Amino acid sequence: MCGIVGIIARKPRKISKNIFFANNQMYRRGPDDEGFILFNDNKIDVCYGIDTPMESFKDKQAYYPSENIKSTFGNSYNIAFAHRRLSIVDLSSHGHQPMCDESRQYWIIFNGEVYNFKEIRKELKEIGHKFVSNTDTEVVLKSFIQWKEKCLEKFNGDFAFSIYDIKRDEIFLARDRIGIKPLYYAFENETFIFASDIKTLIASKLYTPKINWEGLYHNFSFSMTPRPNTSFENVFSLKQGHYMLLDCKTLKSQIIEYWDIPIGIQNLSMTENEAVELLENELKKSIEYRLLADVDVGTFMSGGIDSTTISAIASEIHPNIKAFTLAFDKSISKYDELEEAKATANMHNMTHIISKLDADVVLNNIDNMVLGYEEPFFHLAANFAISEIVKNHGVKVVLNGLGGDELFAGYGVYQNLRIWKKLVKFNPLIMLIPDALHPRVKTLKKYSKPKNIYEYYASSYSNYTDIEKNNIFRQSYNSLEEIANQYSKKDKSFTDDFELLSYLDIKSYIGNHHVHRTDQFTMHFSLEGRFPFLDHNLIEKAFSIPSKYKLNKGIPKYVLRKVAQKYISPKCLSMQKKGFGLPLEHWINNQLKDLVYQNIESLKKRDIFLNSGIDFILKNGTSTQKWQLVMFELWYQKFIESRITS
Repeated sequence: MCGIVGIIARKPRKISKNIFFANNQMYRRGPDDEGFILFNDNKIDVCYGIDTPMESFKDKQAYYPSENIKSTFGNSYNIAFAHRRLSIVDLSSHGHQPMCDESRQYWIIFNGEVYNFKEIRKELKEIGHKFVSNTDTEVVLKSFIQWKEKCLEKFNGDFAFSIYDIKRDEIFLARDRIGIKPLYYAFENETFIFASDIKTLIASKLYTPKINWEGLYHNFSFSMTPRPNTSFENVFSLKQGHYMLLDCKTLKSQIIEYWDIPIGIQNLSMTENEAVELLENELKKSIEYRLLADVDVGTFMSGGIDSTTISAIASEIHPNIKAFTLAFDKSISKYDELEEAKATANMHNMTHIISKLDADVVLNNIDNMVLGYEEPFFHLAANFAISEIVKNHGVKVVLNGLGGDELFAGYGVYQNLRIWKKLVKFNPLIMLIPDALHPRVKTLKKYSKPKNIYEYYASSYSNYTDIEKNNIFRQSYNSLEEIANQYSKKDKSFTDDFELLSYLDIKSYIGNHHVHRTDQFTMHFSLEGRFPFLDHNLIEKAFSIPSKYKLNKGIPKYVLRKVAQKYISPKCLSMQKKGFGLPLEHWINNQLKDLVYQNIESLKKRDIFLNSGIDFILKNGTSTQKWQLVMFELWYQKFIESRITS
């Protein structure tokens, strides 16, 4: 895991200071090393920065940095790359980036991991390629030289990278299949900028942040604007499973999809035992891959099925692995899963590290969370709290249970599908019921309104309905249709509605929401997150398993439970789902009460939204709706008003 940033200008200009500012912003993404490469026609300046460990270079490879980046501030360049390194594999200076091949024609900056790089390296060596490092970065570079964009089909990993081909004067940008590693870009004043996060684009001083009102409108529903759009005007995310080709002379680009989740491939003749065996084998392979590192690896372990199963299997492959669990105070015990986590830890050879959540650690870091989310978000981050604990124990890589619910029907959106199909038939009558008749009438109306499966999905994940947003925003859009606009597959047919919901969960809920915030908060502590359930091979196999083994007789994650029962405590299997959350409602009414009031009042004075709508939410809204208004105000202060990025 690292940080990357690049600037491509149509005409030579002084951009080395901009790349320097941008790379400084990414310090937490890679405190172990940094490097720069600057191009102007045939001139190449390979530069070091204050955090480049020059004393570690035992030989002067082709990408050896020979100039201080500050010495180039007065020069003009067309292209600038910079890299921040968090050393995970091959900790030597041979892993320094930007990296080039022997001819110095191809230059790469790479963020992420390719877990099967040793197999690919062997194949490349048999073809005749030579290597100077033991890194996956060099394997990615040589793979591109050998197979061009087809190399992406060979990689099993989480990545975002850019390669500059000097002879073709072309940039190749690519992102992993699931979108685990972020990649944002903007076009501004005949300049193309890309980076690992939006803060870095702003820190370059080449992009001026402005609000994308349509993106923000959808953000209030889904808490992250459905990608490729963002809440920032002219800032886009490269979609997962896509690559971009950029002509450096014209700045014209084309974006091409190289992978999508396979649909319509359920093996309806598969038996239950076959499904269990298939999932167990794929999960073990995925976990084994994600334990590869030259540094300490640990796990996030709540008491839920997903993370305890991963931790248990990991402990068999990697004895004594450190498993981290958050414990909660008795006053907020409904979030606590400590007893379940303990029960599983006692069954395995793992070092179980339990840390009681200190509310002050979270509450005193709200500003850091605002910067991390990069968009107004409706909640606070448990990932922030546990990432700091993991970092303090000397662990640099951590496995995460994300993906089990999305692949195996673990959420209410799957269990409520039958109810919606009945309710939608009676929507006209339901809409006539007065809201005051019963507290649940409003919920009944919300779930009967969607006209199709895409709208049902969007409604199920909406923090605000379009009606509620129309009372706040001065311009309205349609968030219920946005999910269909982004992810509908007119040329493909799904086996059933469960498969469609799972597809949307992987593309939208994980791709836009979960991996973004996990990346941001693990990276804040220079920590790499890895996700065994999101291995693309496992996902493809999971989509071949019939839906009846995912939600079976009302039991969610049925096939995963069958695998898990071999490894984890029965307490984990019987526990009611709690989710990995924080007690926002409790804090809003107590420790955060003054902060909420002050920021809402500040927001109302701006006259950005309709104050009558804000007042309605304060009186009748949920805690997450109120908090999203607070987070908008804090986001606006930092990103739009002050342009603070760290």
